[in-house]
Amino acid sequence: MEDHVSVSMRSAEGSARYIMQEVSACGARGIQLDAMHSDFVDLSSSGRRDLVATLRRSSLRASGIDFLIPPATWEDEPDQTLQAFEDAIAIAEVVGNVPIGACLPDDQEITTSALAVGHRCGVLVSTHGVTPPHDPQIGWHLPVSLLAKQDRPMKTLAEAPLGPMAIRLKGDVVCDTTLDIDGNQVQLLELRGVMDAMRWVPSPIVDAIGDQAKKLIHAWQVAGPW
Repeated sequence: MEDHVSVSMRSAEGSARYIMQEVSACGARGIQLDAMHSDFVDLSSSGRRDLVATLRRSSLRASGIDFLIPPATWEDEPDQTLQAFEDAIAIAEVVGNVPIGACLPDDQEITTSALAVGHRCGVLVSTHGVTPPHDPQIGWHLPVSLLAKQDRPMKTLAEAPLGPMAIRLKGDVVCDTTLDIDGNQVQLLELRGVMDAMRWVPSPIVDAIGDQAKKLIHAWQVAGPW
């Protein structure tokens, strides 16, 4: 088992319970929960307690929550989206005050409201991007799919003012430790070398399931321990 690698629910299909079994079969101990999964929509307090019990029975820990509604939806339906976000925060709170990842809009008022909900419950709000957010109160998830699109991926990463809290891994594994994402490549040996040099220790999250997840986990391990 690879204790510190998590696998995301978002790449799997089926009930939440079935996906948890799939994640365990990948050899991961952590699972990145998807707040948009149909089993988690309008989850009651007893439903959240059942989720905690199911995680425990599956020998899984929640590494975080994904709330990846597009920024345009935040702006088009602010009240409904904020309510759904509050529901996701409630899940994050009950499974261990884990971070919640979101695609926050440019609208400062909406973003401020979302951050306030997280802070009130002791839950860190994180956003996805190739560079960290300007607001130090917001965490940073770095998808390798975005990093791979840069002309000089490792230079872009090394120039970041701070390190990501999580690395999102996806793509086809080639040459043991190279990820190919839609024709763009990232060398995991170089990536982990930069992280080690900068003394950054992000949590790896695999955005895949089944054999593909196993290959990505293996490539991450082969690229070298911290």
